Amino acid sequence: MRLHRLTMTAFGPFPHTVSVDFEALTADGLFLIHGDTGAGKTTILDGICFALYGSVPGFRDDAKSLHSQHAAVGVGPRVELDVTLTNRRLLISRSPEWMRPRRRGSGTTRQQALIEIVEQLPDRTEFVTRDHREAADLIRAETGLDVQQFCQVVLLPQGGFARFLQASADDRQGLLRRLFDIEIFTRAEGWLAEHRTQLGQQERAALGTIRDLTQRFAEVVKVEVPADLDKPDTLSELDAWAAVHRNRAADLVEALAQNMAVGTAEEQRLDQVRQAAATLAGQQREYQAAVQQRDELTTRKPERDRWKRQLDSARAAATLKPYLDQVDRRHTDLDLLRRTTIEHLASLPADVAVLPDRIALTVPDGGDAVDVADLDVDALSRAEQTRTTQLRAAEAAIDSEARRTTLRGQRTAVGKKLEDLASRSEKVNARLVELPVEHAEITGRREQALAVAADREAAELRLDEAQKQAKACKRRDDLTAQLATAEEERRTAVDRHQAAEARHLDVRQRRLAGMAAELAGELRPGQPCGVCGSPEHPEPAQAAADAVSAADEDHAKTEAGELLDERRSAEITVERIKAQLNEVTETVGDLTAAHAKSTVTEARKAVRAATEATKLADELGTHLETLDVMLADQHREAADIGRDEAVANAQQAALTAQINELDETIDAVRGQDKTLRVRVTRLTGEIAEVRTAATNLGQWLQAGRELADAHREAQHHLHLSEFADTVAARAAALTDPEIVDLQKRIDAFDGEYHQAAGRAQDPTLLAAAHQPSPDVEGSEQTYQAARLRATELHAQHGLAVEQHDRLKQLGPDLVNALAQWRPIRAEYEIANRLAQLVEGKSSDSGTRMTLSTYVLTHRFRHVVTSANTRLGQVTHNRYLLRHVTESDTGRRAGRNGLGLSVVDAWTGQERRPATLSGGETFLVSLCLALGLSDVVLAEAGGTQLGSLFVDEGFGTLDQEALDQVLDALDGLRSGGRTVGLVSHVAELRRRIPSRLYVRKTATGSTVAVETQAID
Repeated sequence: MRLHRLTMTAFGPFPHTVSVDFEALTADGLFLIHGDTGAGKTTILDGICFALYGSVPGFRDDAKSLHSQHAAVGVGPRVELDVTLTNRRLLISRSPEWMRPRRRGSGTTRQQALIEIVEQLPDRTEFVTRDHREAADLIRAETGLDVQQFCQVVLLPQGGFARFLQASADDRQGLLRRLFDIEIFTRAEGWLAEHRTQLGQQERAALGTIRDLTQRFAEVVKVEVPADLDKPDTLSELDAWAAVHRNRAADLVEALAQNMAVGTAEEQRLDQVRQAAATLAGQQREYQAAVQQRDELTTRKPERDRWKRQLDSARAAATLKPYLDQVDRRHTDLDLLRRTTIEHLASLPADVAVLPDRIALTVPDGGDAVDVADLDVDALSRAEQTRTTQLRAAEAAIDSEARRTTLRGQRTAVGKKLEDLASRSEKVNARLVELPVEHAEITGRREQALAVAADREAAELRLDEAQKQAKACKRRDDLTAQLATAEEERRTAVDRHQAAEARHLDVRQRRLAGMAAELAGELRPGQPCGVCGSPEHPEPAQAAADAVSAADEDHAKTEAGELLDERRSAEITVERIKAQLNEVTETVGDLTAAHAKSTVTEARKAVRAATEATKLADELGTHLETLDVMLADQHREAADIGRDEAVANAQQAALTAQINELDETIDAVRGQDKTLRVRVTRLTGEIAEVRTAATNLGQWLQAGRELADAHREAQHHLHLSEFADTVAARAAALTDPEIVDLQKRIDAFDGEYHQAAGRAQDPTLLAAAHQPSPDVEGSEQTYQAARLRATELHAQHGLAVEQHDRLKQLGPDLVNALAQWRPIRAEYEIANRLAQLVEGKSSDSGTRMTLSTYVLTHRFRHVVTSANTRLGQVTHNRYLLRHVTESDTGRRAGRNGLGLSVVDAWTGQERRPATLSGGETFLVSLCLALGLSDVVLAEAGGTQLGSLFVDEGFGTLDQEALDQVLDALDGLRSGGRTVGLVSHVAELRRRIPSRLYVRKTATGSTVAVETQAID
């Protein structure tokens, strides 16, 4: 990594844009960054780290602290770094998150962090990325370091390497874990632990399966489960235990199978005996039943002959039945038509007299005595003609009735219109009385409102003046409070400045008193004295215990100057506030804020009242205009109503005359009916009734003729039959279902008789009837006993077979479960030993360290070896670092193998790092940090980082130690690395010609490159 230029804007203490040319600074390979305390020397390193990684080292990594408080409003923080990483020259521009002013309105808004990287090629620039994640991956790939490693090996921070030296073993382990990539070893530890856990779970699952199968096996054979199933010895004997019980079950199945075969043969023999006895007994019962049935049917033969004669007579009567039924139907139709026609004729109007005697119809069957010859048939035609004539006259007059209805509706509408006009006239007259009264009232109210509104302008002027007075009173009170605060701050600033001046004078006096010792400190053997010129210095002055240096005097002077600026600023502030307070007091005098506020309130009420009065006057003026319009509208409406009433009265008189004329015409045609339409409806109905009666009368005559024809045909067929008269034929007749039922009874009788006679003559039944009766019940009981015994043997055999089958199934399952458990157990034992070994818990491990800690310990040995190479040089081999383990100390501090002690060659004793002096601590910790840097770079793949920065710590070194440290740093420079030192030690400014001076002012810091040596 080679730095070219760093540019910062509004970053840390730098409010403006500052640029650091590292090309000029690093020409000699060693340069110094110096300046006053707090000027921003470390911020230079922060800028480099922020440009690369987007963060700064340690507790300063806070975006809020990165934006310069001295920067102008709206100027955001920005860092640009021109750097070469592995032969790629990159320009990295980065801005942290900050709160910028809003573009519209007041307040601030959050501005997100930005990043841009471009690559500078020989002939062009090429954009690389603006993505934070991609930028981080790029920097990590090019440098081979993350931000923590970079800060440890490139930017050796203030106090950071001393903390590493004096840290406890556990704290040192945490830092080394962040610097060295041991994730693969940590993952190995985790994987082995997880693998051991998984194998343990698999073994427990396999043991659970074995226990379950063993439990089921024991339940089948009804024995106890072997104890201590979790022990390997017990598990190895399970195969033999299961085989014993399987063999016992097989023997039981074979014995029960033999017994079952014997029982089954005996059952079959007794079943044949039982079936033979039952068959013989059934044949004997069947023969006896056949003989008994044949004898019973022989006694019922006369009944069968009677059924046969009844059936023959019914079939003969069936040939006459259609003719007799036709006579009955014709007679029924004639009676129905007679009654219907007579009832219809009786229902005709009184003037239609067709029946001879209407009164006779009121008694039951009164119409049966009426004959067609007794009727006045012509009366029907006369009635139809008369009503047809009347109907035509009524239909002709219906149009007149419709006209009359229309005229009546028009007259009603005109009457309603006259009523509406009368109501409107009444309302209009009432409004003509009310409107003038309301107009006068509104006019009075408007005049009152105008009187109040006239004072509006004056009230607004009074309000404006009162508000100005109130603001001035508040301004006066605020300035009074500010003045009290400013005077207190001025007194404090004066006290602090006077104390600083006193300290400055004291330091100056003490330095003047010890000037001889200070000059003596610059003397060198053989070199002339700067005061007397002598090369010999026999008795150089010695520095007093409380001697001060030039730097102490400069610091006291700077402090006094800064406090003087603060004092003058405080005094200017007091004078400015006093001037403003006098100006405001001349305006308001002794007016109190409460009285001014009360005046504003009263003036605001007056303005509000005048404004409301103005608005009311405008509203009332608009209302008066509306009343004028409404009064004119009412007068016009009254005139219109009068004209409409005259027209409506004339229309009503004309309509009444037309309606009276139509009434006379309609009444003459209507007769006794209520309306013409009622008359038309009645006449139409009566004509239809007369015509229907004539139709019924014709049907009655036709039915009489058809009845006579049916009688003649029935008498003809009766003479040809065997019956004497119709009564005998009707008595012999049967319905079709009755004939079918009678035939079925005859056929059933004949079938049963022939079947019974045939069974009584069957040779098999005759032979069985001559044999003795068998013992059916005894043979059945003997068979059931044998059957029960065979069933029990079958059940026992089935249970034994089922048990044997289950054992045959469980046996291989148990063997397979044991076979699956054995390799899992073996693999678990291996994984457990390995996991305990990498966890440092194994008895085979002498270090008792985890694998990752062991690797860190190995890396730490390299760090100590590399550090001792430089430490021997800078301490003339007095001090060496020794890597301490638990076996060395027996204390918990060294258990992780990262303990550290310092070997003092002068005393031959080991010391704890905390016992070193300040300068010794700096030397040892610097060498340890450089060694750590070398090892980290080697671990990063040998990445060549051409720059190294060491921040502070040189002030604790004496002249000789400082020379030795600079010689060691020169060794780094000779190895091709550029070394930058951050310090305010004056001796370094004299010895290092390439310098970057960071100057602190009240308005922010600036930088300047210095390339000339200081004499």
